[in-house]
Amino acid sequence: MWLQLHDGDGFPFFVNMDNVVDFRWYEREKYTCLLTTAPVAEKLHRLYVRESAAEIMKLIGEQQVRTARVTAAAVATA
Repeated sequence: MWLQLHDGDGFPFFVNMDNVVDFRWYEREKYTCLLTTAPVAEKLHRLYVRESAAEIMKLIGEQQVRTARVTAAAVATA
């Protein structure tokens, strides 16, 4: 599942959440760090986004609902 998130400057980019293994909100710094399975120098790749972990969880839930509706509609018309 792809989500549109925003970098530190507010520019949007898309993240394949299927590759994210962990994400955490850092209150003092006001960013969320996402760890992905894409290796960089044999380490997990880190992405920093403006959205909080709670906002990301909400976006994931909304996308899951949309996907379920599309799947249900496709099954109903088949």
